[in-house]
Amino acid sequence: MRAKPLVGTLTCLLLVTACSSPVQHQDGDAAPAGSPAQTTGAPVTTAPASSAPPSSGATTASLVLGPVGIGSLKLGMTKQQATATGMLPAFDRTPAPGNCAVSHLRDDPTGTATALLSPTLGIAAINAYGSVKTPEGVHVGTSRAEVIRIYPGWQASAGDSFRGYVKVPGNDNAEYRIAITNGTVTALTLQYKNQDCYE
Repeated sequence: MRAKPLVGTLTCLLLVTACSSPVQHQDGDAAPAGSPAQTTGAPVTTAPASSAPPSSGATTASLVLGPVGIGSLKLGMTKQQATATGMLPAFDRTPAPGNCAVSHLRDDPTGTATALLSPTLGIAAINAYGSVKTPEGVHVGTSRAEVIRIYPGWQASAGDSFRGYVKVPGNDNAEYRIAITNGTVTALTLQYKNQDCYE
């Protein structure tokens, strides 16, 4: 009696095994072996890990003073609205005329830039700092010649050789108060024309 070839026997066994195990059908795309199974039909995405700290807000270079404010801080805001922007800590009472309150802009590294809160007008004046510019490009450090080129209407006020005012393009109710010392801008303020906090 002849023995059946071994290859033929193995082939039969494999066919029988394959036919006796029902194949389970899965919806969705096939995944490589060893990858985790998805429990929903929605694609799973994983954000890359980041060691960077959360942003603290707009950078000085991106902030613009005018025509109505700086960043989210606007002229006319109430105390509650102004502090809710996150740009100011609490207001302190000052002996300024009009009984205005003052707060320092949180991101100013020098600690000199302030916002003044009038009891009648809300935020009445905001000082620039660092490289914060007007929309037209004036900032602390701009030359006097450049200020006059950009704002031809600027001139020193009577009895004051270094501080002048100019209309704010785009806001008829406001003006820029620009102080110039030794030919360079040393202070820049956006304020209501009728502000009642000083002068």
